[in-house]
Formats: sequence, C-alpha cells, structure tokens
Amino acid sequence: MDLNQLKQSWQQAGTQEQLHLKQLEHMTKISQHPVLGRIRTKLLIEAIAMTVLLFVFYDMFDGHTKPTYASVALVMGVAFYLGSNLYSFFTLKQAVSADNILGSLQHFLAQLQRAKVFSLTSLVLFSVALWVYFTSSVSMDVRLWAILACMAGLTLVFLYFSARTWSHWIGRIRQSINELAG
Repeated sequence: MDLNQLKQSWQQAGTQEQLHLKQLEHMTKISQHPVLGRIRTKLLIEAIAMTVLLFVFYDMFDGHTKPTYASVALVMGVAFYLGSNLYSFFTLKQAVSADNILGSLQHFLAQLQRAKVFSLTSLVLFSVALWVYFTSSVSMDVRLWAILACMAGLTLVFLYFSARTWSHWIGRIRQSINELAG
C-alpha cells in the first residue's frame, strides 16, 4: 500500500456507516459473553438433573425405607447446590457495579470470593447429603465402604477442579485490579 492509498483509506474511514448506540451496548453487555452462555447451559443441565433426582428419589432409590432426616438432607442439599449455582451465575452476570472500573473490579472481586466459598461449600454439603441418603438404611460392608470411598474421591476431584476454576477467575480479576491501581 502506497502513501496515496493510505491517505484515501483514512479519508474514507469516517464515511462508512457508524454503529448505533444500541448496537454498541448490545456488543459490550456482559450478559452476551460466551462464557456466561456455557455457564447458563451447565446450570440448566444441572437444574434438570437435580429436578429429576428429586422426582424419582423416593421411588427409584427406595425413599420409603429411608429415614425422614435422610430425605430432608437430600432435598436441602439439592436446594443449596442449585441456589449456590444461581448465586454464582448472577454474580458473574452483574460484574459492573460502580462508577469507575477500579471500584467495579474491587466489588466484583469481593463478590467472586463469596461465590467461591458458597459454591465449594454447597458442593461438599450436597455430597454429604447424598452419602447420608444412600447410607442411611443399609448395613455397611467392605464393598459399600469402597463405593463410599470412590464417591468421596470423586467429590474431592470435583472440589479441586471447581476451586481451581474459581481461583483462576479471581486471580485474573486481582491481576486487573493490580494493573489498574498501579
């Protein structure tokens, strides 16, 4: 490209159709972010799975033979887990909350740290509720202890990856705050 072509391109750059304010707002809305779309899909799948679990746990998993506390623990564990996921989703969706970007990021960081604790706690409580429900009316033998150990191992794996994901998100926000604060 020679100098004349560059000058001509520069002069014509302002004559092309301008983006409307609504188009710009739509493009910059955090609710349109692809990560939120994946989280929304995950939340929907988990909500459907948990709802199915709540509808079938009494019949499929011999709920009539379980003590009431086990059924209540399972229902409360599911409710707490889904509530945690909803809280985390809406926390991520409402990232901007102050007049300046540094204030917004600091507030968002505090919200993310609360959501992380809530999310990890709900995962542990849901797992414990499952253990309580499925072990409440059976006599434990070596095979069942092995299954329970596998469930505990899976819970630890899920807990590790969830904590790592949250720490990564929090670390990125903290890094942005440090860069902006100077």
